[in-house]
Amino acid sequence: MPSLAELTLWLMTTMVEAFVVCLFFVQGLFCKFLFFNFYLLLSVTISTGRYAVLSHFGFHSPEYAYFYYCTDVLLTSSLFICISELCVRLVGNRMPPRRVVLWSAGALLTTALFSSLGLSHWDYRVAARFVIDLSQNMFFACCLGIALLWIWKLRNDPEDRMAARFINVLAIYFSLFILIYAARELAPSSASGLRNVYPMLGAWLPLGYGFVLVSHE
Repeated sequence: MPSLAELTLWLMTTMVEAFVVCLFFVQGLFCKFLFFNFYLLLSVTISTGRYAVLSHFGFHSPEYAYFYYCTDVLLTSSLFICISELCVRLVGNRMPPRRVVLWSAGALLTTALFSSLGLSHWDYRVAARFVIDLSQNMFFACCLGIALLWIWKLRNDPEDRMAARFINVLAIYFSLFILIYAARELAPSSASGLRNVYPMLGAWLPLGYGFVLVSHE
């Protein structure tokens, strides 16, 4: 069962995500970053659902595990679409939006096919393994996408300054995540305490988005 501090951080992160959506709406930017706001609203909805499942079935229940990983696929897929939207805003007229959409769709399909490699049969255990692998692969695809956009931003003048600042927020998030992940893989015994950093790292995204919106205003 998560500790009281973790549950409090979880609740505060969810509230900040909802507040950021309100900021988008108040500043008239909701439709401009439509998929971005859809991701935040989806995250708020999923967080509420996860807490309901957690309270009813318990933290170590299979129901919570299945619900967590299935919704994680939705979140990572939605985040990838957000990154594609930022790409369109960032490059502007320098690249046709249709090409960005085609590349994004191809990346999603490739990730799904890569996650399904080696599956000779299909049952609930194989499906669970596929969902977990797909979620992880989608997340690292998001990492790669943000890295490419950040490099492009350094070499070119962005068409949309706000989209460029959102890229910076995501770049910090993914960079810290990769560093923590690498530390846990290389030295699992000495880096076991870093597990508690992940909830705080997740709180950075809505806080970073909110800072960009407030400073823009």
